[in-house]
Amino acid sequence: MVRPERRTRGDLVAAAVIAVAVVVAGLAIWWTSDARATVSRPASDTSANPPSAAMVPAALTQLWTAPSPVTTAPVVVSGTLITGDGPQLTGRDPLTGDERWSYARGVDLCAVSWIYRQAVGVYPDSRGCGQVSTVIASTGERGPARTSYADRSVSVSSEGSVVLSYGSTRLEMWRSDMVRVLSYGEIDARVKSSARGRGQGCTLVSASAASSAAAVLESCPGQADLQLTLLRPSKEEDEPEQQHVPETGVAADSGARVLAVTDSEAGTNTAVYLPTPQPRVEVVDQTGTTIAKTLLPAKPTAASAALQVSRPTGLICWWTGDAVMVFDSGTLTYRYTIGGSGAAVPLGPAAMMADRLLVPVTGGVGVYDKSTGAPERVIPVSRPAGVSAVFPAVSGPTILEQRGDTVVGLG
Repeated sequence: MVRPERRTRGDLVAAAVIAVAVVVAGLAIWWTSDARATVSRPASDTSANPPSAAMVPAALTQLWTAPSPVTTAPVVVSGTLITGDGPQLTGRDPLTGDERWSYARGVDLCAVSWIYRQAVGVYPDSRGCGQVSTVIASTGERGPARTSYADRSVSVSSEGSVVLSYGSTRLEMWRSDMVRVLSYGEIDARVKSSARGRGQGCTLVSASAASSAAAVLESCPGQADLQLTLLRPSKEEDEPEQQHVPETGVAADSGARVLAVTDSEAGTNTAVYLPTPQPRVEVVDQTGTTIAKTLLPAKPTAASAALQVSRPTGLICWWTGDAVMVFDSGTLTYRYTIGGSGAAVPLGPAAMMADRLLVPVTGGVGVYDKSTGAPERVIPVSRPAGVSAVFPAVSGPTILEQRGDTVVGLG
């Protein structure tokens, strides 16, 4: 048997010092870690989607209010309303506004969105708004997470099958497991020359996405006009297929924006608002060809740029500031426009309840025929002075409104 080496007093002291250093280092890492800064309080039960309303109510009263400055529209997933305030995601009962679960980290949220059955919270770190946490909306339990390089400020949206996040220099699309399926613009691996597409050095102005396609308006160095870039995932997520469409005469500060992207068996279409030389909505197919054009009587108001389009079943609705343009959700074919009727001027896009379109209007909620846009009646609703933009949603019998930094329940 080999005799153990002789241990001196110095050896024991050195071993003790190393052990203490390891413990201290571990405590320091834990003390500054995301895990320590995360507070998760799951729900005591599981929520479910409430039954659809059989009819539109004859009258509405305010049921509750909740702060949600991080969202621009009510986020409803699996029968739960998701609000974002400071560092905290909160899952609420849409009928009462009561908190069901909460999730918070040590920094304020950058954005809140959703995908399938999950709420999505985007947080900042030293690399930008790229720390992403998901929470199962029905239970409040944690879901998949991701982290990556991102801009300091991002716009995050979802039509249900993918999440799109974009800032001024970079765009990403994520699946429900938070795997990135497409990136464009500034990239993580800047030495990868094959991925240096036209997005490098350009400023991303507006973007939207569908399940397997995205579109972005961007302003690039040396070009006076915007260009519309159509993107599709390929074998490498940072080398998407690209189709560039020059938008002659449309400047970066003109207010142009991508409204929606649809992806179906018939192909991919993109609706884009272009303010010059005459305000219009153009629909562009996947080859970059304009296949439809709808003229607007005037430029949309500045307030409309702050709201995304709404997607009631089978339709896509865009609020122009004083009217709602309605398109087919599959082809982006223009259907009709809901304008003001007397003193009832639209304050936002549309939601759907009991086979009727509901549009927030001055003094109430307008009820419209979904096939023709014909007005039926206005349900009176009293809103605080100064509310000029409202994004509606529906959860069972409850009508939800995002008014600035606040979500309101009506029933």
